Amino acid sequence: MGSGKTQWAIAHMNANTDQRFIYITPYNDEIKDRIIPQCPKLNFKFAREGRKFNDFKTQLEQGRNIVATHQCFKLCDEEIISLLESQKYTLIMDEVAEVITDVKINKCDIQLILDNYATIEGNKLVWHDMEYSGRFSDIMTQALNDNVYVCGDSLFIWTFPCNIFALFKEVYVMTYLFPAQIQKYYFDIHGIAYGYYKVNGSQSEGYSLVEHDGVVIGGHLKSLVNIYEGKLNDIGDGEFALSKGWYEKRGNKPKVAVLKNNVRNYLRDINNATSGQIIWTTFSNCEDKIKGDGYSKGYLACNSRATNKYRDRTYIAYTVNRYYQTILKNNYFASQHDISINEDAWALSELLQFLWRSAIRENKAINLYIPSKRMRNLLKQWLNDEVSIEYNLGNELAA
Repeated sequence: MGSGKTQWAIAHMNANTDQRFIYITPYNDEIKDRIIPQCPKLNFKFAREGRKFNDFKTQLEQGRNIVATHQCFKLCDEEIISLLESQKYTLIMDEVAEVITDVKINKCDIQLILDNYATIEGNKLVWHDMEYSGRFSDIMTQALNDNVYVCGDSLFIWTFPCNIFALFKEVYVMTYLFPAQIQKYYFDIHGIAYGYYKVNGSQSEGYSLVEHDGVVIGGHLKSLVNIYEGKLNDIGDGEFALSKGWYEKRGNKPKVAVLKNNVRNYLRDINNATSGQIIWTTFSNCEDKIKGDGYSKGYLACNSRATNKYRDRTYIAYTVNRYYQTILKNNYFASQHDISINEDAWALSELLQFLWRSAIRENKAINLYIPSKRMRNLLKQWLNDEVSIEYNLGNELAA
């Protein structure tokens, strides 16, 4: 994080204007304020989701350089695949993609679909009613693109079409701790080859890619992270305290109220932080349970990446305990593919990505309230250079 990945990508594209690029990033602002203006010779075209998704296809047909969001890229269908086959693009992804997710649908509706519109062949949902135009139209479209799989009798899984990655001349995925992230497991499941690299250099000297040494360090930032230690942390002592299930448990409503008071106490009473100095997070459906006077406007989703809007914030309240989705971890990865998710490594990578939205990215000190004992210990281990994440250098799939 902060090593110059985006700067390297911009320099690489500007030095290779004879090549064709598709650049994918999480946020529109990154596109409009950084990529397009800093790559003028590439004449990037901004493809958007929604009605303007057809622009993506039009630009592909013309072989133009394209910049788009992850949400737009997720909409890739058979027509996009066909167009990519006829072009030689390099794909650069700023942060990992959401390549696997559960389809939000209840068991009764799944049975309704299977009784009337589709069948299961192998573990794939095959849609048969081509005249259908009801409330399951999105699922129909995904199924017709061969992107919906069935786990057991009560779960539909959407996966990004893995064959798309093979259609590019080169693919760069720019992120931190890739071995801890879900896209790594997805690549392994589908036999997609990859190798590890890191960025060397500086803005004044320029950036270059070198082979990764597999070393994960955070100790050089230890002096910049002031972690609160005190009674306000008692609320997060349990192993699953502050997890999504903890928030949703009806009997924990009084505990959530205590947590809200703790957040306000830390930010406003103990530190007297102003609204413009604060960034805080919880799960998206729990924002109203934690927000309060003097800090509510500093909310940012706990899975946020790549945004620089909060780089001046020095007071942080991180009120979540991250676990990967149990239903996907058990039903898809473990049961179907015999893969065990390293949840501590994944949780650490999510935490670090959030913290890097703050002033620490500017090498400035931050003050952190992180009441989950588990998450706090993971961070301390990283800051003490006690984290070991296996990169399997030299043993990965042949790149």
